[in-house]
Amino acid sequence: MQRIKVLPVFPEFPPSFWSYRYGVKMLGKKATMPPTGLATVAAMLPEEHFDLQRIVDMNVEPLRDEQLREADIIFTSSMIVQRKSNEEIIERAHKFGKKVVSGGPYPTSYHEQVSADYLVLGEAEVTLAPFLNDFLGGKARRIYTEKNVERDLTQLTKGGKPIVTNTPIPRWDLLNLNNYYSMAVQYSRGCPFDCEFCDITALFGRESRTKTPEQMVREFDALYQADWRGAIFLVDDNFIGNAPNVRKLLPALEEWQKKNGYPFSFLTEASVNLGNRNFSDILNGMVKAGFDHVFLGIESPDPDVLKKMDKGQNLGDLEEKVRNIQKAGLEVTGGFIIGADGEKEGAAERLFDFVQSNGIVVPMPGLLTALKDTKLYKRLEKEGRLRGDSSGNHTHSLGFNFVPEREEQTLIGEYKTLLGKLFDSKNYFERCRTLNERRGDFHKMSVTKADVKAFFNIVYEKVIRHPDREFTKYLLETAVHSPSIFPVAVAQGVKLHHFQTMTKATLAVEEYKGHVDTLYERFQERVADMKKETHDFFDRVSAAEKEIVSEARRKYGKIHSDFRAGARGAYKNLLQRVSQYKEQLAGVQSAV
Repeated sequence: MQRIKVLPVFPEFPPSFWSYRYGVKMLGKKATMPPTGLATVAAMLPEEHFDLQRIVDMNVEPLRDEQLREADIIFTSSMIVQRKSNEEIIERAHKFGKKVVSGGPYPTSYHEQVSADYLVLGEAEVTLAPFLNDFLGGKARRIYTEKNVERDLTQLTKGGKPIVTNTPIPRWDLLNLNNYYSMAVQYSRGCPFDCEFCDITALFGRESRTKTPEQMVREFDALYQADWRGAIFLVDDNFIGNAPNVRKLLPALEEWQKKNGYPFSFLTEASVNLGNRNFSDILNGMVKAGFDHVFLGIESPDPDVLKKMDKGQNLGDLEEKVRNIQKAGLEVTGGFIIGADGEKEGAAERLFDFVQSNGIVVPMPGLLTALKDTKLYKRLEKEGRLRGDSSGNHTHSLGFNFVPEREEQTLIGEYKTLLGKLFDSKNYFERCRTLNERRGDFHKMSVTKADVKAFFNIVYEKVIRHPDREFTKYLLETAVHSPSIFPVAVAQGVKLHHFQTMTKATLAVEEYKGHVDTLYERFQERVADMKKETHDFFDRVSAAEKEIVSEARRKYGKIHSDFRAGARGAYKNLLQRVSQYKEQLAGVQSAV
C-alpha cells in the first residue's frame, strides 16, 4: 500500500506581544518558536502508513500551491489568534481537492467555526489514534473529541486525562531550527488552580501531568544532537503545578547541563507562589539548571480584583514574591489585566507604579477577554454581558468581547496611556536598572552570531537611524559598570524595539479611526457652505471628496503595513459614507 503523503501546515500569527516579530528580525531569525505541537503530532503518525513532508510554518515561509497539490492530506494545529490563517489554509487546500485535519486549542474550543474535513480535538494522545484507525479503515467521521472516542487506547490518570510519559519527541527533523530564536518543549500539562478567566483547566484539567526526568533528558539530547544551542521555552501551563516532580527534574537537568557545557538557557511560566519561601529550593534549583526568565500571571496588584478572579495564590505580599524570584537570579515577566470586575478608578496608574517599582522589564498588559468554556465566559453569558468570541489576542487589542463594569471608553483610554508609558524608553530602562540591582547571579550564555548581529542592528536602529538617548545611555553604562550582562542589555533593547513598534502601530490605527471621522465631518461642512452656490456645485463636491479621500489614503499609507487591516475598515467606511452623502445630495438636487 502506498504511503499517504501528509503536509503539516502551521498557520500564521498576527503581530502580537508574544511573537517578538520585530525583535527576532534583528537576530536574523524569522520567528520566536517552532510549532512544537504540530511536530509532536507528526511524531505520532505511523511511518508505515504516512509519508511526512517538511512542516510548513507560515510564520517563516509561505505555503506554496505546489506543496498543496502534491500532498494527499493536510494537517493543521492552531490557537484562537490563528483562526483567520487556519481558515485560509483550509480554503486553499479545498481548491486543490485536498482534505484537511485540524486540531489544537482553537478547533477544540470553537469547532463549529472550523471548516476542516476532520476535527481531532482535545489532547492528541486520546483522540489521534482513534481517528487514524478510522481514517485508514475508510470510515472516519468528522469530529473526534475526548468524550466520543474509545479511551482505552491510551493510559489515563485518575482524573481521566492522558499521561504524557508516552508522548513522543517532536519531529525536529521536519523543521529548520535556524529559523527560530528559541525552542519550545513541554514538560507538563494542566494547572491545579482554576482562575476565572483562564481556559487552561477547561482544555487540560487541574491535574499537573509531567514527563519524567529521563524523558526530558531524551528531549534535550534530541535538540542537542540537532545542533540547537540557545534558549528553550518550557511551554508549561504552570511549571510548578506539580512541585514534587519538579524537585526530581531539576537535579537531572542541572547534571545534564554541566555534562554538556550549559548549551541551553531556560524560560518558563509559573504561578506567583513560586516566590513563596517554601519554593526557595525550586527557585535555586531552576537557576542552577540554567533558567533565567519566568513569566508570572500577576494580573493585578489589587487584592479585591484577585479574589474576584479566583486568583487566591496571588494574595499576600506580591512585591515580596517578585523580589524573591529576582533575588534568586530570574527575570520576572508579568501578565496584567485591565477591565476586570471590581477594578477601581486609577487601576492602570497603580499597575504602572507596581511594574516600575518592581523592575518588571517586560510587562504584558491586556484588556480582559472572556475565553470560551471559562468560568468568566459562563458567568458573563448568564449575566447577559457577553458580546461574542475572543480574538485570542490579549495585548495591544483595544476592545472587549463583553460589557465591562467600568465605562468602556474610559478603560480603553487608560489602557492606551498605560501602553505608552510602559514602553517609553526612559521608563523601560529604569526598570532594567531596578532589575539589575535586585537580580541575583545567574548563568550567562556564550555570545552567539545572532547576538552580534542583534548588537549591530539595534545600534543602527536606536543610535543612528532613530536616535534614542535613553538606550544609548543605558548601553554605555552597562558596558562600563556591568560588562558581564552587556548581551542582556542588547537583548533588552531589541525587545523594546518590538514593543515600541507594536505600541506605535496600534495607537496609530486608533488615531486614524478618529481622524477619518474628522475628515468626514470636514467634508460635510464644506459641502454645506457650497449649497448657496449652484454654479459647478457637484464639481466642487467632487473636488472636496477627492481632497479628503486623498488625505485619508495618505495617512493610511503611513500606518505600519502589518497593522493596516485594523484601519482598512475605517477607510472603506469613509468612502461609503461620502458616496451615500453624494447620492443624497443628488436626490435633493433632482427634486428641486
